[in-house]
Amino acid sequence: MMDMKVANVPEAAAGEAVHYLEALLEDVIRYLDGEDAAALVKRARDVARQDDEEALEALFSALRPDQAVYLARAFTCASMLSNLGEDVAGRRRTLDAEMEPGELPRTLVEAAERLGPKAAGRIVPRMAVAPVLTAHPTEVRRRAVVEREAEIARLMSLRTHRLPPHVEKRLREDLFREVALLWKARMHRPERISPADEIRNSLAIVRRSILPALAELYDVWSEQFETATPLTLGSWLGGDRDGHPGVNGDTLRLAMRSQARLILNHYSDEVRALWFDMAVSADLSPASAGVVALANASPNAGADDAHRRDEPYRMALQEIWDRLSATANRLAGGAWPTKSPPYAAAADFVSDLDTILQSVRKHLGERVVGSRLRTLVAVARACGFHLLSIDLRQNADVHERMIHELYVRAGVNIDYLGSDETERVRVLTKELSHDRPLRSPFLDYSEETARELGTLDAAAEVVRLYGEKSLGAYIISKTATLSDVLEPLVLLKQAGLVQGGDKGRTAIRIAPLLETIGDLEHGPVLLKEWLALGLPPEMFGEPRWREVMLGYSDSNKDGGYVASRYNVTKAAAVLARQARTQGVDLWYFHGRGGSVGRGGGPAAQAVMAQPAGTVKGRLRLTEQGEMISRRFGDQPTARRNLDSLAAAVAMASARTDDGEAGSAMLERLSQASFEAYRDLVYDTAGFEDFFWAVTPIAEIVGLNIGSRPASRTASRRIEDLRAIPWVFSWSQARFMLPAWYGFAGGAAKAGLSADDLRSMVDDNLFASMISNMEVALAQSDMAIAAKYAALHPGAAARAIFGRIQAEHAAACDLVLAIRGGTSLLDNHPQMAESVALAAEVVDPLNHLQLELLSRRRAGDDDPQLKLAIQLTVAGVASGLRNTG
Repeated sequence: MMDMKVANVPEAAAGEAVHYLEALLEDVIRYLDGEDAAALVKRARDVARQDDEEALEALFSALRPDQAVYLARAFTCASMLSNLGEDVAGRRRTLDAEMEPGELPRTLVEAAERLGPKAAGRIVPRMAVAPVLTAHPTEVRRRAVVEREAEIARLMSLRTHRLPPHVEKRLREDLFREVALLWKARMHRPERISPADEIRNSLAIVRRSILPALAELYDVWSEQFETATPLTLGSWLGGDRDGHPGVNGDTLRLAMRSQARLILNHYSDEVRALWFDMAVSADLSPASAGVVALANASPNAGADDAHRRDEPYRMALQEIWDRLSATANRLAGGAWPTKSPPYAAAADFVSDLDTILQSVRKHLGERVVGSRLRTLVAVARACGFHLLSIDLRQNADVHERMIHELYVRAGVNIDYLGSDETERVRVLTKELSHDRPLRSPFLDYSEETARELGTLDAAAEVVRLYGEKSLGAYIISKTATLSDVLEPLVLLKQAGLVQGGDKGRTAIRIAPLLETIGDLEHGPVLLKEWLALGLPPEMFGEPRWREVMLGYSDSNKDGGYVASRYNVTKAAAVLARQARTQGVDLWYFHGRGGSVGRGGGPAAQAVMAQPAGTVKGRLRLTEQGEMISRRFGDQPTARRNLDSLAAAVAMASARTDDGEAGSAMLERLSQASFEAYRDLVYDTAGFEDFFWAVTPIAEIVGLNIGSRPASRTASRRIEDLRAIPWVFSWSQARFMLPAWYGFAGGAAKAGLSADDLRSMVDDNLFASMISNMEVALAQSDMAIAAKYAALHPGAAARAIFGRIQAEHAAACDLVLAIRGGTSLLDNHPQMAESVALAAEVVDPLNHLQLELLSRRRAGDDDPQLKLAIQLTVAGVASGLRNTG
């Protein structure tokens, strides 16, 4: 049931669309499975809507395992359709309010009015913005399901138009068919998803919506800033090895080859379309010498093309197409018959396209250039032959073991693991002062070291084939010391990706990841040591830039939401100021998840919450799991989110305020909330057992919903659990605890009243925190959470839940007092409607999951029971949408 503090809203456009699809699903079930099946589903929905928990629990307790599976499928399918209806209604609102894309150009106009045209004109050429797609341990949907959802969304969007009755009838039949196909699609995975599956699934969304959206944006942007590439794409798919032995050199090669195939197919299609357009005769309009040279270069221009000798643009485009085909053969495993040589680099392809563009502009005029050619040049500049720049990531602990083994196997008398930090830095710095390798092809190494060296060899191969932009950054997880920053450089040197000595440089920039509260607080010391090194700055990336990744997930698990957000923001400001004193700018990579507890929330809002002077035109952020589908699942939504992200970075880069408002008070709140959170999670006896008992974490660990293990070790300790399943488990049980616990208790401990906190509402960071917490509080449900808590009987468990319940009530009251509302989300009716619609399917799924967990933990090992639990996990995650 929905928390009584959440605002009630009348049915609006989203509700109409959701209930339209719900009725279609009922028709499908009746048509395909009969009246008895339809009656079971209808009875469950009716009882759930009556808010009669006893009747609902009685119904679920009487279910056979096969009936439980059926109802879990029905509610999960309804959850997916509810999301689609809501999204279509949301796009309709956006289109009504905004007739064309262009947030970035509008932002630049506003910046010019405030800063002057010259200063505003410098923003875009300096921009380097990249959403980075990552795999996700809690992504629950199969690609087949995602594809059906996309088609249903497309058809639903047609209902926004006024249609003749016969067209409306045909549309409903088409939707009926698609819902039927979704209903009969397997929603669960019989086997754990593989890294290769994750690569294919993510690239399917890139092909369907992200790449077309990017092209649409560059169509608009290239008219104003022709050569700039303010927005590019990144990925961890195939390169993120942290805690995942299944990711290696082969997955890196597969990811890059798959990306190259996708983008080269796009280029080929666009060049072929231009070929059909550009039947311009040289007898009527001359072409530049460069175009003529391209036309004459084609070895495929034979007698069959004699009638096109007067069409130099077509001949030139044919040569470009042939060279793209040869490039696809070389980079993507194609088998195109062509005599033309492949492009050595994407820059050569861009140069050929630009030759045609400049000739058309000179001889036919700007208005004849057209958007297709101009956009193709811009996209080629941004995406090259790699499409997405792949990051490599590994844990610092792995690096130090590898370094130690390399010295031992080389016979060098250095006990690296036994050395202190000062000695480690001395050894590593010396190793980087020359080009001699430690590695030998004649020596055998441990499985871990051999696998890691093989991955670095694959990375070097990727750079040789696809160019240096094909790799993004080397992310160092658990960075705590200077030696953690230097170790991967020594390892990369073994593969030829780093050159040592006075002219040292790297083919992939280094990015330490600061994850815990302690690491964030220690960041200034680490940066000071890093900048003071005597090594060439080119060894870390661009000379005047250093990249630092800020981790929202582990810092949240470590210290709670308020402390995490504050310390991440404080670290960004302090580190940026410190770097500027050394003539260096920092490029921040924000490791955000989908949930509030992992730094989630609207991306543009998060960018604007960054302190002034920390964005500087450059920003990267992760896009994970189910949020990739939600933010980029269709072209209009992808375009809107990419555009707003770029605009937010431009706007944040143009800010001149000092961003210091409320910092002293926020410091007090952060420290006190940190202590309140730690007191519960890490200092309360029995809390670890409570977590494992009252959430479905044990069951989630055994489900086939991600390729990465849930924990870094076999331990049950919270410290060893990954942040993503930590947040996911609390969300499944409707606690949403990582997103709000410690806020109210911390405020009380710090002696801060609602009036005190209200004085900070103009602070971007604090306003963002309150807004995100309010959504999480609205999505949580303490009545349902209490039933999960009952899975762990005993006085200690009751006491722990009592503390959580009291903190939740206090947090709701405090948020409302700060904002001046009477119920959660009463100032955001669209979000309130979204929460209410989700509750219609998520609440009964929670009750069904509780029944199934009780049976499973009582010893019922029926395979159908496990499948039903997996389906409820998928349904709850789908309904809440931001659980990972």
